Amino acid sequence: MVFTSAAVTLEWNRNNLILRRGASQILINAEHVQSLRTQESEDSFINFFRTTALQNREARRVFLSWERKDSELLNKIYKEMMS
Repeated sequence: MVFTSAAVTLEWNRNNLILRRGASQILINAEHVQSLRTQESEDSFINFFRTTALQNREARRVFLSWERKDSELLNKIYKEMMS
């Protein structure tokens, strides 16, 4: 599956997930990526992503602004990681 979003680009670097838009970037570390991949359902994935994988308030604020541009962003990330 090819990740497509008008809001962000997705890159993999040494098992870290990097989300970028313009000058902003969010790094999801390898430990959290592994935990995300083992989530039982899409709902638990989304909950873990929002509460734990986004490690600080600034990252959550940036990601929420990206979600306003692409409301299906987390679903797309889930599908990419599970493929």
